Formats: sequence, structure tokens, C-alpha cells
Amino acid sequence: MVPRHALAFLLGILCVECCGGLDIVTRLVPWLVAGAAIAWLLGTKITASWTAGVLWALVRACVLLNQQLPPTLEGTDWLVRGDVISIPAAQNRQVRFDFAPEPQPGLPGRLQLSWFDTSITPQATEHWQLRVRLRVPRGFANPGGFDYEGALFRSGVGATGYVRTSEDNHYLSERWRDYPILALRAAIARRIGDALRDDTASGIVAGLAVGATEQITTDQWQVFTATGTTHLIAISGLHVTMVAAIVMLLVRRLWRWPATRVPLTCQADVAALAGALAAAAYALLAGFSVPTQRTLAMLIVGLASQCLRRAQPASHVLSLALFAVLLLDPHAALSAGFWLSFVAVAVILALLGGSEARPHPLRAFLATQRVVSLALLPATLLLFGTVSLIAPIANLVAIPAFSGVLVPLTLLGTLLLGCAPALAKWLFALDGWCVHLLWALLERAASIPSALVHLPAPTTLGWLLLVFAVLVALCPLPWGARWPPLLLVPVLIASPSRMSAGDFTLTVLDVGQGLAAVVRTRSHVLLFDAGPRFRNTRSAGELAVVPYLGHVGVRHIDLLVISHADADHSGGVSAVERLVSTREIRLGGHVAGLLAPAADCTRGEAWTWDDVHFEFLSPGGSERWSRNDGSCVLEISNATSRALLTGDIEAGSEQRIAALGLWSTVDAIVVPHHGSASSSSAALVDAVAARYAIVSAGAHNRWHFPHAAVVARWCRAGAEVINTADWGAITLEFAAHSGLREARSQRLERPHYWSPVTPRAGRSLCAEVPAPGT
Repeated sequence: MVPRHALAFLLGILCVECCGGLDIVTRLVPWLVAGAAIAWLLGTKITASWTAGVLWALVRACVLLNQQLPPTLEGTDWLVRGDVISIPAAQNRQVRFDFAPEPQPGLPGRLQLSWFDTSITPQATEHWQLRVRLRVPRGFANPGGFDYEGALFRSGVGATGYVRTSEDNHYLSERWRDYPILALRAAIARRIGDALRDDTASGIVAGLAVGATEQITTDQWQVFTATGTTHLIAISGLHVTMVAAIVMLLVRRLWRWPATRVPLTCQADVAALAGALAAAAYALLAGFSVPTQRTLAMLIVGLASQCLRRAQPASHVLSLALFAVLLLDPHAALSAGFWLSFVAVAVILALLGGSEARPHPLRAFLATQRVVSLALLPATLLLFGTVSLIAPIANLVAIPAFSGVLVPLTLLGTLLLGCAPALAKWLFALDGWCVHLLWALLERAASIPSALVHLPAPTTLGWLLLVFAVLVALCPLPWGARWPPLLLVPVLIASPSRMSAGDFTLTVLDVGQGLAAVVRTRSHVLLFDAGPRFRNTRSAGELAVVPYLGHVGVRHIDLLVISHADADHSGGVSAVERLVSTREIRLGGHVAGLLAPAADCTRGEAWTWDDVHFEFLSPGGSERWSRNDGSCVLEISNATSRALLTGDIEAGSEQRIAALGLWSTVDAIVVPHHGSASSSSAALVDAVAARYAIVSAGAHNRWHFPHAAVVARWCRAGAEVINTADWGAITLEFAAHSGLREARSQRLERPHYWSPVTPRAGRSLCAEVPAPGT
């Protein structure tokens, strides 16, 4: 019964976590409580378990939502005093850390702050006074993209922001006594950094020692992802189990009491207690991630049953661990680590744990790798949209290297820091040398073409068929019956184009203050700009464009257009070029030298893909223009519809194109320069008479785009003005025969109760424009 109750509890939590809003669930609470009480009295305890999961998730969700920054206070400055409650991540003169401020009305209890262009690095557990500007936690909303808002919500962050330049910023005191575990983790990470003054090794060793992965670079994470070895850098259940086993063995070996006076069973009980305490200490030192929670719960249940002489089935142990993790944090049910961890252990127990025979260790290791790789394929595809084709081979080398060499050296060096620091430093140096050897292999493996494959989002039926095919392959059937279903995997997860000749789709991605738009016909893809690059060395190309292309099944870009050189349009291009093959490139004004080989956008250049016509309207080859006015302007049309991409052109270029008679009536336009007052002149607005005017701008951006006068001008011309800051990614479908369909909003189609309140999602900004004369 325990497994069924655990699954019912999990299902109840997921019913809340997958809701777009909590209003319906909240109204049903009295009925749920009454139904659970009746079910309990009638003996239907599974229903009660499900209800308990719903109520527990609802309570936790309401608590976290009440701790978020009120939207009315967004963009305001605060003078706060508080403690640094994370190990800061410092890269490129930028420091990011979590901060627990002293209570103030409306101020959340946990902030995530960035301090730009500073040589100061606050340390964990320090008490500071800072002047900060805060905003509601916000991330991109794109198909296939990472849910950054959900990650912040699950970690309890109520607001994000940055430290402002001010004389009020200064260190106050040290608070390590209030955070002893964090202080110990930070001290160990610093000692490792001092011993290994090398970015390649120090971040990885610190991650293995105390779960401090803040110094692992973006490039290193990409190598881990491409090789399918990310699970090794996170302190996993294998590492926690190893610590418990080593401590238990040492306790048994160092036991000095005569066996005649102390029974062996007592020795075993003391060893089990010592192993459980060591595992708990290591899990806390590692940051208490979901895999360590699961392993610790399973160890405690298993060792407790051993001490009580009451053997428990493996399924009961795993179920109790599931209960424990969800009771600690019901929102863990939405994390990738939760599913990968529990699915992997469940499959190993189900398929490999019941055999009484003891196979050769190498054979057991290979069998485990095969089973886990296959079992996690559906979950990996659903959670990440990617599959590492070289992961099974890379893990054959990486798992023994980490578990047999790197982790033992790291743990031994960590233990010796207090009593033999010189020996600990030597062990960390040896550890770093081993990391370099392994890293050379992983980098070479990650550089293999198609090492990491981005796959299209499967349909529900396709994903269920994939699960069925994997289950058949894992069943104890004859070899010839197990593998044929897997040959259908490419067909099951394929997402064939439903567009006909003449159809095209325009998707303006949510990239904050910048632009990235994807145009797709039946068999071709054009990317117009690649979004901005951020100060943490990542870019919208990596975080928004590439995941979207993978989500819709795009393997290559036929034409990449970079409208002009501004960083909010061209910053993500290097990531796109690195991760997606590109056949041709066109560049606008002042972009020369950014990409090669490439040609310039030239007025009059035209081509046709799948009965869809493309033509550049600007810039002209002999004209002189400013940086923005040199933007590429692209018109896309079919038999019934027309769309216009304008980059950052301003009034001068708009009037020049109008004088040439090149503006035509369009159904949709990406508003020039994000709605700047220097663009969207009457020469453009009146000529195109657009149905949709799409603004690609960041929420609460410092330039206050789109400008109110620009919005009013488009509205008076009859356009619906919509903004990616409110809608998330905006998708327009242009059918060859029926014309433009209604615009689609990612925030409306995939709502989450933890996302910022966006009352303008699905609405035009024209609703807020006062009528003439008022």
C-alpha cells in the first residue's frame, strides 16, 4: 500500500503545480477536506493521500506567493541591511548572491542580487548594508525555454535586483554563527580555490566537495550537457552512499571492544547509526539537493529497518523517501533532478534489484548504464528537449573516474583540511590534475558533431508511444522482440510540418530588451536577429533562440539576418552559430567583421521559399546611414498576407523608404526600435496600416519603451499593439488561402501560478490609450 499512497500524494501535488492559477483550487478546499474525511472513514485512504498532496502543495504555494515583491513596488530603490546567504558567484566583474534582508514592509525575505562592475565580492554569511533596486522575479516565456521564474519561485526568491552605486554600500559584520553550515561550505570552497588557482578544476572540485557549483563556467556546463555527465558534478546519491559505506566500514574495523562482551549485532547497529549521521552531514554540506535528500531518506529507512530487524521491500523504502522529499518541499516535484533521480532508482530496483545472482562488477555496471540510459530517455526528452547521443559512452569513462578517483580524493582532501592542510592541498592538486586529464576527453567528446541533439517537442501520443517502446526494450523478452520498437523512436518523436505551400509562421521571441524573430515556411527557416548578450556571458541566442528552434524541430537555419550591430540584436549570434548550423548570412549596417562569410542586406534582393516571397526593402547599397538607420528591413508575403521586420530603423530611413514607394499595407509589423519615439513616424504608420504592431521590449526597461506617443500613433491607425514583455513569445500564422490567424501568446497558452501577474497578456496596449480629446 505504501507505494500507492506515495504516488497518490505525488499526484495531488502535481494537480496543484500544473495549474495556471490557484483560484479554482482554493475555492475547492472545503470540499476537498470534506471529501478526504469521508474517504478516510470509508477506508479509501488513497483518496485521502491525494487530497493531502493537494492541500500541502496549496499551502506551500500560498506561503511563497505571499513572500514575493508586490508588483506596485517594482522598480523602487531600497536601503536594506541583511546577510549573504549563498556562496557568491563572481565572474567578469559581476557578483551574484542571495540576500536575506532585515524585515521591512513589502520586502521579501529572500532576494537574488547582482552587483555589476565591482571588484568587491561579498562573502557568504557576511552582514551588509546595500542600496538595491528590485523587481518581481521574471524570466523569458518561450516555447522550449527554461522556466527561470519557476526556478526562482521554488528556491524561495521573492525578488531579484541589482546593487546600485552608492556610498551607502558597506560591510557591517560577520554572521557565521547564524549560518554555521553555510560558513563551513564557503570556507571549504575558498580553500579549494586557493589550492587550485585554475578555473577548469577549482569549480568542479568545489562542486564535488560541497555542492558549490557557482564557479563552474558556462562553457563547462555546456560540455557536461553535451556529454550527458551533468549528474556527476551534482553531489548525487552515489556519493552520499559512498560516504555512508566508508564510515560504516571504518566503524566496524576500528571497533576495539571484545566481541564476547559486545555482540556483532550491536556493532552493526552502531555502524549503521554512524553511517546515517555521516550521510546526513555530507548531504547538509552539499546543499541538501533533491538527489541527496532522496538518498538520505532511503539510507535512513533502510538502516532503521536493519536496526529494528524489520526488513522492508525496496519499493517501500523508495516510497518513504518520496514522501520525505515531498514533505520537505512539494515544489521539488517540478524539478528535473527529482524525476531523473527517482525514475533512475525505481528502474534499477525494478529491473536489477531482484536478482539473487551476483554478476561480475563490470557486467553489473554496464547493465545499469544500459537500463538507466534507456529509462531516462522519455524524461530527458520531455524535460530538456535534448538527447546526448554520446552520453552512454562518455559515462562509461566519466562515472568510474568521478566515483573511483575524483570523489574519493575530494572527500579525503576535505576531511584533512582541518588537521593536515598541507596534505589536503597536495590532494586537491592531484585532484585537479585528474580533472584536467578527464576534461580533455570530455571536451573532445562534446566537440563531436551532433553530440547533443535538440529534438522537437513530441505530441502526447508520440511521447506515450515512446514510453511504451522503452518499456518493451527493458522487459525480459527475447532480444529480437525488445529492440524493434526503439527503431520507431525517430518517428514517434518527429513533429512533421503541418504547413502547406504558401503558409508561413512568424514568432517574435521573448528576449527582454532586444529582438529575435523566427520565420518558418514549409521547409525553410529564417532567423532575424539573435537577441542580446548578458553580462554573465550568456545570451538570448543560447537561452531563447536555440531552445525554441529545437522545440519546433529546426535542425538548421537557411538564412540568418543580423539587422545591425547593436548588441541587443546581435549579441546572441555566436551562440546560435555554435549550436545550430547556418547556411547563409546577411548583415545590416555596421556589422562588418562580426560574421564570416556573409553578405550585406541590399534593397531589392528577393527570393521565394515554398511560395512565400521575401524581399529586402533597406538599406540601399549607395546610401549613407546612421547605425540604426542601416538596419535590414525585410518584407515577407504570400498570396493573402504580408509581414514586415524593421530592425531599429528611425524616422529618416522610414521616410526614405516611403519616398521610394516601397511601403505596402501589411498584416503585422515588428515595430521599429522597440517603440522608440525616434521611430514609427507617420510616414510608416499610415502607409502600412498594420493589423498587429508587435513590440519586442523588456519589462520595465530603462528607456520606457514602447513610448506612449508611439503606442497612441499605432492605435489611431487601427493596429493592435502587443508587447513581448506582457505576452511572452508572440506567434502569428499566415495561411496561404485564409490569411492571418489570431496572435498567440506563450504566457496565455502555458500559464503558471508563480509567473508575474501580466494583466496585459492577450490584450492590446490600445486599451490603455485615452480616447482623443480626453
